Amino acid sequence: MSNQRKLQTEIDRVIKKVDEGVELFDDIYEKVYSADTQNQKEKYETELKKEIKKLQRLRDQIKSWISGSEVKDKVQLLEYRRLIETKMEAFKVVEKETKTKTFSKEGLARQEKLDPEEQKKADTVNWIGEVIEQINNKIDETDLEIETLSAGKGKKTNKNQIEECNEHLASHKFHVNKLEGIARLVRNDRISAELVDQVKEDLEYYVESHGEDEFMMAYDEEGFYEELGLDDLDVVNVDRVTQASVSSKKKDDDASSATSGSKKEKRSSKSSTASSMIPLTIGRAKAKKGSIPSNEATPTKIGRANSTASSSSGPAPIAPAPTPKAPAAPAGGGASMAAVLKRESEERQKAALQAQQQEQARQAELLRQQQLKQQQEAQRLQQQQEVLRQQQQQAAQAEALKRQQAQQLLEQQRQQQAVQQDAAAKQKLLQQQATRQQAQAQQQNVLNVGLSGLSLGNAVGSNAPTAISAGPSQLAGGKDATERYLSALNDSFMQIPTGADNERQKSYTPRNPYPCPSCYPSVPSPIFDNPAVFEKLGTDALFFIFYYAQGTHQQYLAAKELKKQSWRYHKKYMTWFQRHEEPTVTTDEYEQGTYIYFDYETGWGQRIKQDFRFEYSFLEDSLSV
Repeated sequence: MSNQRKLQTEIDRVIKKVDEGVELFDDIYEKVYSADTQNQKEKYETELKKEIKKLQRLRDQIKSWISGSEVKDKVQLLEYRRLIETKMEAFKVVEKETKTKTFSKEGLARQEKLDPEEQKKADTVNWIGEVIEQINNKIDETDLEIETLSAGKGKKTNKNQIEECNEHLASHKFHVNKLEGIARLVRNDRISAELVDQVKEDLEYYVESHGEDEFMMAYDEEGFYEELGLDDLDVVNVDRVTQASVSSKKKDDDASSATSGSKKEKRSSKSSTASSMIPLTIGRAKAKKGSIPSNEATPTKIGRANSTASSSSGPAPIAPAPTPKAPAAPAGGGASMAAVLKRESEERQKAALQAQQQEQARQAELLRQQQLKQQQEAQRLQQQQEVLRQQQQQAAQAEALKRQQAQQLLEQQRQQQAVQQDAAAKQKLLQQQATRQQAQAQQQNVLNVGLSGLSLGNAVGSNAPTAISAGPSQLAGGKDATERYLSALNDSFMQIPTGADNERQKSYTPRNPYPCPSCYPSVPSPIFDNPAVFEKLGTDALFFIFYYAQGTHQQYLAAKELKKQSWRYHKKYMTWFQRHEEPTVTTDEYEQGTYIYFDYETGWGQRIKQDFRFEYSFLEDSLSV
C-alpha cells in the first residue's frame, strides 16, 4: 500500500510538471509568432526547444508507467502523453519555419501563404472541402442504406424509406455540385470569402441536422444560396446531375396511388427545374462576343457534364451564357482560349512578382527603421543610465557629507559635555575643599578659644597668690573648676561637627513615579550601595543597571564591575566591547580583530563583530578598577 501511495504521489508530481511545462510552452509559443525581429524569434525558438526537451523527458516517464503494470487506471496518463505529443508536433512546425530561409522557395511561398487575404481565401476553400467531404460521407451512407433496404423483398416493403433516401441523396448531390462551383469562384476571386461566411452556419446546420423532421419541415433548397448571388454571375448554367434518380423514382411509382403520384410529380418537377450555376470558366477570360461560335464557346467540362447527364437521363439543353470580355483581347479576329489564358497567367505572375518585390522592399525599409529605432532607444537608455548614475553619485556624496557633518556635530556635543562635566567636577572639588577648609578653621577657632580660656585661668591663679595662700579650701575649689573646664573641652572636641553636617539631608525621589501598592518598597535598599553585591550579579543585570540608572552610584559600580570582567567602553558608540580572540592587528593608535559587543538598542543581547577597528582614542580609561 505504501508503494502504491508513493507511486501515485510521483505520478501527481509529474502531471503537475507537465501542466506547468505546457503552460510555459504555450506562452513562449505565442511569443515566437509575435516577435518583431528574426533574432527575437530565434531566441524564443531556443527557449521553446528547452521546454519541449523537458516535456519529452516527462513523456518518457509517462510511457514507462503506461507500459508497466503498476498503474491500473492509465486514462489520465494517455491523455497527458497525447498532450505532450501535440506540443511536439507544434514545435516541429516552429522549427521548420525558423530554419526556412527568407528568400528561398519555401520562404517566399510561406510569405504568400501568410498574406491575410490569401490566407482567408485558402481557409474558406479548405472549409468548403471539409463540408463536401462530410456530405460525400452522407452520400455513401445513404447509398449503403438504399442497398440494404432494397435487398431481397425489401424493395417493395421499404418503398417509402427508399424514396426518402433517394430524396436525401438528390439533396446531398445538389449541395456538392453547388459547393464545388463556389470553391472555384472563391479561388478565382469571383466571390469574396466574407460573402461565403454568410452561408457557413446554414451549411453546418444542414450537415448536422439533415434528416430530422424539424429541419426537413423548414428546409428550402432553392433559397439556400440566394445570399451569394450566383444567378447574377456571368457563368454557365448546368442542370444538376440527378436525373437518373428521378427517372428511377418515376418507374417505381407507376403502381402507386394518384396521391402519391402527384407528390412524386411535384418532387420530380422541382428537381428537374432546379439548376445550379456551376462555373466552368470561372476567372478565365473569353474572346469577344461573336468571335467564337456558340458550339465552341463551351469548354471541355461542359461536354463531360453533358455526357454524364445523357447517360443518366437523356440529353439536357445547355443555355450558353454571355461571357465577359478579356482584359487584354487582341484587336483583330478571334483569339484562342489557350493564348488568352497564357497571357493572363503571365500578367498574374508579373503582378505577383512586382507585389513580392514591393513587399521585400517594404520589409527591408521596416527592418531599417526598426534597427534605427533600436539604436535610438539604446542611446536614450544609455543617457538615462548615465544621468541616473550621476544623480546616485551626487546623492551618495550629499549623504556622506551630511553624515560627516552629523558626526562632527555629535563629536562637538560630546566634547562640550565632557568639558561641562570636567568643570562641574572641578567646581564640586573646590566646594569640598572650601568646606573642608571652613571646618578646619572652625576647629582651629574652637581650639584657640579653649586655649585662651585655659591661659586666662592660669593668669587668674598667678595673680592671686594671696588668695591661695589665704586658705587651702579656696585653692582646692579652683583646682576642681579647672578640671571640669578641661573635661568639658575634651568632650566638645569629641563631638566636633564635620563638613557633612552642613549638607541638607537627602531623600529618595523616583524619576518616573507611578502609583503602586503601598506594600511595595518605596525606598531603594542600602544594600545596593555595597560593591560586593555587584560581584554577584550577572552580565545582563549589570548592563541594565548601567543603561537604566544613569547618573547614580549604582551605574558607577556596574561599570566598575564590567571592567573587572574585561569589558571596555567605547565612547563613540557608547557600547561595551570585549575581545573574542586576540587582535589580528595591533598598533599604537588602534587594534583590529573580532569583538563581542552588547547591543542595547535593537536586540538587547551580545553580538559578534568581525574585523572591527577599536581606536584607543575612543577607549574610556578614566575609571580605575
